[in-house]
Amino acid sequence: MPQNQLTEREMLYDSIMTEKYVSDAYNNTVMESVNQNIIQALQHIQQEEQNHAQLFFEAMHHRGWYTVEAAHPSQAAKQEVDQQISSQMQNRRQELEQKVQN
Repeated sequence: MPQNQLTEREMLYDSIMTEKYVSDAYNNTVMESVNQNIIQALQHIQQEEQNHAQLFFEAMHHRGWYTVEAAHPSQAAKQEVDQQISSQMQNRRQELEQKVQN
């Protein structure tokens, strides 16, 4: 193989890294947008990018080129996450109620 050509593994890995970067860029843009139509369009595009990354990951994982350890969160960790989500939702609900009242 010529030196200047990437292997299939290198191309897939590069593709995953590119999709992660692009998805992160869309995420930042969505968070800084105020127009709901633009937000929805960007979220749709971001989801497509994430789907592409998933396909690349599956191709690499199937070939044994990208391995991940299975996560086994403890019950305490699950409860902590649930508590944090619940607290954040309650805070957000209170913020929205205050905005409606003003």
